[in-house]
Amino acid sequence: MRIVLTDKDLDNSVFPSDVQVIKITYKTMDAFDHNSDVVAIAGSRAMAIKAEKMDFHGLKFFQLTSTGFDGVPLEEFKNKGVMVANAGSTYSVPIAETVVLGVLLMAKKLHSNPNNRHVKIQRHYNEIQELSEKKVMILGAGSIGTEIAKRLSGFDMTVDGYAKSDRERSYFNRVICGRHELTEEIGNYDYVISTLPDNENTRGFFDKDLIGKMKQTSVIVNVGRKAVFKEDDLFAALKEKSIGGAVLDMFEHIPNPVTNRFRRLRNVIVLPGVAAISREVNRRLKMYCETNIVSAIEGKKVAGIVNEGE
Repeated sequence: MRIVLTDKDLDNSVFPSDVQVIKITYKTMDAFDHNSDVVAIAGSRAMAIKAEKMDFHGLKFFQLTSTGFDGVPLEEFKNKGVMVANAGSTYSVPIAETVVLGVLLMAKKLHSNPNNRHVKIQRHYNEIQELSEKKVMILGAGSIGTEIAKRLSGFDMTVDGYAKSDRERSYFNRVICGRHELTEEIGNYDYVISTLPDNENTRGFFDKDLIGKMKQTSVIVNVGRKAVFKEDDLFAALKEKSIGGAVLDMFEHIPNPVTNRFRRLRNVIVLPGVAAISREVNRRLKMYCETNIVSAIEGKKVAGIVNEGE
């Protein structure tokens, strides 16, 4: 009997009859050893790292339940002939909707109090803004960036993107590439939205120099990785009000209202890691994992491959 390990509630009936789905956690993975007939695993990045070290002899496929794959030993899996896939566009819609919420909250001045605990509504007659005709830069023009652009363009905003190539993309007015060009133009934007992953090219991308080129009224929205920002530089800019504000959904754990320094700033909205969460996501992820694992087992095309395992 071939085994599929997962921390999700997958439907055993969709798999071949000789495949058994066993639900596990990071800790209970230890009940299986190198000789276990595990052919596929669906789980987190942490589980992927552990699975590679456990070196299951029959493992052919690891399905990540996240879009990000930073920290996952892709090359090691490749050398063992193990395909690794991410969750594709599964989370794009709720993340895009959260970005729209954040932009609206900042534009309409529905700020939280200094402790970010209670919404305090005031009539800021000279500060409340419309979104129409404002300019937006979205860093990362993939599936998440595209869903964001699709929604913000509906507010008659001018939406530009930053990506590895400057090819035309739906919902974007234009796309630029290269940090030099971004540095030269970032001062033109009212909102700068980051969906960037954490890798060697993006780590520390937002530093004092880049943030310093932004308009004093500009708002940063981050639904990408925390490591993209040099945190001290971002905090200093927000505290000194050299930029207008920020919406941050970038903390791995729920931000502590006492110890998280960003929550003490009046011009910051800190979200507790909720951008990618929805009931619909749970259903999509379940179906995505089931389809991909069955395809991998049967030797068919698999979506979202992030390495080149054979």
